[in-house]
Amino acid sequence: MSETSAPSSSGINTAATVVLTIVALYFGREIFVPFALAVLLSFMLAPPVNWLRRTHLPRSAAVLLVVSSAVAVITGLSFLVGTQVVGLANNLPTYQKTMQDKIRSIRAAAPGGGAIDRSTAVIQALGRELSEATGTDSKNTDGKRDKEPLPVRIEPAERQPLDVIKSVLGSVLGPVGTAGLVIVFIFFVLLAPSDLRDRFIRLAGSDLHRTTEALNEAASRVSRYLLMQLVVNASYGVPLGFGLYLIGVPGAFLWALLATMLRFIPYLGPVIAAIFPLTLAFAVDPGWSMLLWTAALVVILELISNNLIEPWLYGSSTGMTPMAVILSAIFWTLLWGPVGLFLATPLTVCMVVMGRYVPQLAFIDVLLGSDPVLSPEERLYQRLLAGNVEEAVEIAETEVAEHSLLEFYDQVGMETLRLAENSRERGASKEDRRNVADGFRAIVEDLHDMLTAKPEETSEEPTRPWLGTPVLCIAGRGELDAAAALLLAHTLESRGIGTRVLPASAIALDAINNLDLAGVDVICLSYLNPMPKAYARFICRRLKPRIGHIKIVLGLWNLANGSGTPEKLAADTGAHAAATNLDMAAHIVEDIMQQTAVPLVAVPPPLPAEEMERLQALQASGVLAADKTPLLDRIARSVAEAVDMPIGLVSLIDDSLQLWKGAFGLSEELLKSRQASRDSSICTHVVASNAPLVVEDIARDPRFARNEFLRGHGFRFYAGVPLRTESSHVIGSLCVMDKKPRTLSPRELKLMLVIADELMIDLAREAELEGVTPEAVQANGPLDSTESTETTEPAETAEAVEITGTGTQSVPASPVKPA
Repeated sequence: MSETSAPSSSGINTAATVVLTIVALYFGREIFVPFALAVLLSFMLAPPVNWLRRTHLPRSAAVLLVVSSAVAVITGLSFLVGTQVVGLANNLPTYQKTMQDKIRSIRAAAPGGGAIDRSTAVIQALGRELSEATGTDSKNTDGKRDKEPLPVRIEPAERQPLDVIKSVLGSVLGPVGTAGLVIVFIFFVLLAPSDLRDRFIRLAGSDLHRTTEALNEAASRVSRYLLMQLVVNASYGVPLGFGLYLIGVPGAFLWALLATMLRFIPYLGPVIAAIFPLTLAFAVDPGWSMLLWTAALVVILELISNNLIEPWLYGSSTGMTPMAVILSAIFWTLLWGPVGLFLATPLTVCMVVMGRYVPQLAFIDVLLGSDPVLSPEERLYQRLLAGNVEEAVEIAETEVAEHSLLEFYDQVGMETLRLAENSRERGASKEDRRNVADGFRAIVEDLHDMLTAKPEETSEEPTRPWLGTPVLCIAGRGELDAAAALLLAHTLESRGIGTRVLPASAIALDAINNLDLAGVDVICLSYLNPMPKAYARFICRRLKPRIGHIKIVLGLWNLANGSGTPEKLAADTGAHAAATNLDMAAHIVEDIMQQTAVPLVAVPPPLPAEEMERLQALQASGVLAADKTPLLDRIARSVAEAVDMPIGLVSLIDDSLQLWKGAFGLSEELLKSRQASRDSSICTHVVASNAPLVVEDIARDPRFARNEFLRGHGFRFYAGVPLRTESSHVIGSLCVMDKKPRTLSPRELKLMLVIADELMIDLAREAELEGVTPEAVQANGPLDSTESTETTEPAETAEAVEITGTGTQSVPASPVKPA
C-alpha cells in the first residue's frame, strides 16, 4: 500500500509546490520583478566587470564604473528619445490633416465607395424616422408631450495644487523606484556573485555536483541568448534606422531604437515595432511612396533576420521549442504584466534547466524543452504501432542520413524490434506485433533499395566482393524474428556475403526436411524472445542430421538478464556460436567464411580443338578491324533489347584475352578497357563447347561462383551463343548479362542464335570483298590489332549488388541450329 501511494503523494507535493510558487510570484511581484531584471542585466554587465577585474581594478570600483556607465548610456538614450517624442508631438496636427485627406481619398476611390455613403445615409434617415415615430406614439391623450427631463452634469471640484503634485509624483516615482531597486540589486549581484551562488546551492539541496551543473548551464544559456538576441536586434535596428532616415520618415533614430528594444519581446515585439514607422509614413507623406518604401524595408529586414541571421546565430541557445516560447510569454505576461513579457524567455530558460536537473520538476523540461522526449527507436515503434509507415520512413531516413545504414540497423532498428517483442508483457496483441513487423520490413526494404541504387553516394567504404549466397538467415519463431533476420541479411550483404532470408515456417516440423541447403555454409537463426534456449535447442537438434559441415549461428537479439553468456547458450543448444548484436554476428560469419573459403582461382576451360586454326579464322574474319566497332556496338545493343537484358556483348576470344568489340550497358571502367583476361571469361566455355550456354545464377554455379572477376563486378546471369565462321571455327560469342539471377526462354535463345549467324554471314561477305582469307592470313601473318595485344588488367570496381532469390545452377544448353 505504501509503494503505490508514494508516487501519488510525490505528485501532490510537486503540484502544491508549483501552485504556491506561482501565488508567491504573483503577490510578490513588486520585489521579484526588480530582482529578475537585476539578475538579467547582471548577465549583460558581468563580462565588462570581469574584464576590469583582470586589470587589477578592485571589484567595487569595477562594478561602480560599469553600472554608472550603463545608467549614463540609458539616460542619454532616454533624453534623445524624449526629444524625438516632443518633436513628433508638435507635428501631430499636420499629420492628422494628412491622414484625414488620405482616408477620404481611399473611401472615394474604393470600389463601391459611393454605395457605402448612400447606404450610410439611408440607415441614418431610417433611424431618424424611427425616432420621430416613437415620439408620436408617446404623446399624452391631451395631445401634449411629456416634458423631457433636464440634463444634470456633475463637475468635479477644482483640484488643489497639492493634489496635482501628488498625482504627478505618484506616476513618476513608481518607475523611478523600480529602477532604483533594480540598480541596488545589480550592485549586490555584481559585488558578491560567489556568495549569492553559494547560498542558492545550499538552498537547492546538498547535491553540489548537480546544482553546480544546473547553475552553469542556466548562466551559459541565458548569457548566450541575451548576447545573440542583442546582436540580432542590432542587425535589424541599425539598418532600419538608416533606411527610415533615407526614406524621410521622421524620428528614424527613435523607431530604430524602439525596434531594437521591442524585439526582445518574442513574436509580439517585431509587430509592435513595425506599426509605428508604418503609421507615421502613412501620416506624413501626402502620397504613397513613403509608406510603400517603409513597408518594403520592414519586410526585407524581417526576412533577412528571421531566415538568415537568427538561424545562424541562435542555433539551440535557449533549448526551448517555439510553442514553449509562446506559452512562456503568455504565462509571465499574465503574472507580471508587460515586464513579464520582456523577461519571459530568460526566466523560462532557467525553469527548463531546473527541470532537467531536479527530478520533481522534470515535467517542465518535458513540456518546454527542445530535446526530443522519445528516443529514435521509441518514435519509430510508436509510428509503426499507429500504422503511420510514411512518417516512420521519414524518421528512419533522417537517422540514416545522420549516422549510417548499419548503425541504424544495429542501434535503432534492432531496438525497435526489441520494444515490439517486449510489448507482449504489456498486453500488446499479436496483430499489433504483425503490423509493426510488416511496417518495419517495408522500411528496411525501402532503405536498402534506396542505398543500393546510389552506392557511390551512400557507402562509407567500398563494397567488398560478394561470395555467392552461402548464408541462410531464418526467423526463429514469428514475424518480428523475420524482420531481425532481414536486418542481419542486409548487414552481411554490406560486407560482401550473399544471403537468403526464410520465414519461421521454413523450419516448421512439416517443412524442415525440405529445406534447400545447396551452397549454404552458415545458417543464422534469429530470436527476439528473451528466453530462446528451448526453441533454439529444438531447431538445432532437428537440423544437425542434415547439415553436415554447415555451421549454425544463433542471433539472440533480446537476451534476458540471467540467461547466460552467448557462448554457454551456443554450447547448450548445439550451435557453433551465438551473437547478441548485428556487428558481432557479422564478424562471426566472416570468420566462418574465411575458414571455409576455397582459393579464388578460376579454372581455365579446356582449349578447343584446332586452336591455331581458330585463331587464324578470328584474324581472317575481319572482325578485329577498328572500323567494325560501331557496327558491333549496335549489334550488342540490339540483342540486349531483343531479350530485355541490361548488358549485351560481342565477345571475341584471342589467345590470352577476351575482347568486347561490341558492347552495350557495361560500366564506364569496363567500357574504357573493352577487354579482360581469357581465364576469367565465361565466353571461353562457349568457344570450347561450341554450344550455347545459359547460367541463371552465377553465384550458385560451381564453375563460376569463385570467379574473382565476375564477383568483383557483380555479374549474376549469363547467356551466350557461339559466333561460328564458315569453316565452323568458333571465334567468340554473342552474349547478354545481368546483375541479378534471370531466366531465358527457348525462343529468346533461338533469337540470339539467329542474330549471331546473320552477323557472321555479313562479316564473311565483307571479308571476301576485302580479300581477307585464312590462306592470306597464314601467308602474311596476323593483321595488326592494337586492341588485341594490350594486356592491361582492368581494375575491379566496388559496385553494390543486391543478391536475392535462391537461384538455380544451370548447365550448357543444347546446340540449336539456326533456322
